[in-house]
Amino acid sequence: MVTSVGVGHIVRIEGNLNKDLYVEILEDDALGSFRDLHLDYHDYYFQQDNDPKHTSKVVQAWFQKNHMDLLPWPPNSPDINIAENLWDHLDRLVRARRPQPRSEADLWIALQEEWYRIDVQFIRKLYDSLPQRVLDVYHANGGNTRY
Repeated sequence: MVTSVGVGHIVRIEGNLNKDLYVEILEDDALGSFRDLHLDYHDYYFQQDNDPKHTSKVVQAWFQKNHMDLLPWPPNSPDINIAENLWDHLDRLVRARRPQPRSEADLWIALQEEWYRIDVQFIRKLYDSLPQRVLDVYHANGGNTRY
């Protein structure tokens, strides 16, 4: 999870993510991230894509039960999703490490270390780019942009 004040928990998923595991992650890690960052989630919108597990009845019920607002999201909009830029940034940070991780366990350690080092100023720039991203997608009639 990422917020304008920093990153939340990073979660390692073993196997496939399904709707039930997603609810566990929301309960433990999304809410835990809000607590750790001293944020009241009632003051924020949660953004997720339209993956079927995200839009399942059990997940939607969880959001309703917790009175958490969801940001409406168009079916195909990678150009306005800052998460893609954040994952790319994290990938670059891990690839710049010397020595490189040599095992799955080393990679997980490196990912965690770099995730929690991500500069909040980098994140704020991503958030600040959102109005321009939306405008660019609008001008491209929903098509691709430079993002």
